[in-house]
Parts: sequence; C-alpha cells; structure tokens
Amino acid sequence: MVIFSTLWLQTVIIGLGTYFIRSGSLIGAGRINWSTWFKNWLSFVTPAVLGALLGPLLLLPNSHWEPLFQNTTLWSAIPTALVAWFTRNLILTVASGVVCFAIATHFF
Repeated sequence: MVIFSTLWLQTVIIGLGTYFIRSGSLIGAGRINWSTWFKNWLSFVTPAVLGALLGPLLLLPNSHWEPLFQNTTLWSAIPTALVAWFTRNLILTVASGVVCFAIATHFF
C-alpha cells in the first residue's frame, strides 16, 4: 500500500512539473525576442535528443551490442525510416514500424 501511494505521489509531482514547465515555456516564448544565434542553437536540440534516444534503442537492443546482421530492431527501423521520409505521415510510419518489427522478430 505504501508503494502504491508513493507511485501516485511521484506521478502527480512529475505531472505537475511537466505541466508548469510546458505552460511556462508556451506562455513566455511568445513574449521574448530570442536572438538569432539562440534560435539556431535551439534548432539542434530536437535532433540531438532524438538521436540520443534512438541510438541506444537501435544499436543496443536488450542493453547489449548485437551484430548488425542479427539486430532485428535496426533492420526493422530502416524501412520505417524510409516510410517516414517519403510519406511524412505519422500513422503510416507507426503502422509500418510495428509491421516491420513484427516480421523481423517472428520470421528472422
């Protein structure tokens, strides 16, 4: 019972923190004149975070290195990335990713 209430408390605190950070940035961003160099610097944040999140997931599945020819996660990500690149459709990309991963894990 103590674990359950601790989990709820952590969830509420994280939710409130996320809400205040997001609302503060949305409210404040429109009123601040950002410099050009800062806008350029911010444009690199999203690809950097995405790379930092996807790199370990693709190259270290199950938290250890797998040879490239045995890495089904990486092989299923390649056609998914191509679908995302050419269609720019989120639903189609997610669906193709799920299908490619299911095929790669069950048949190879």
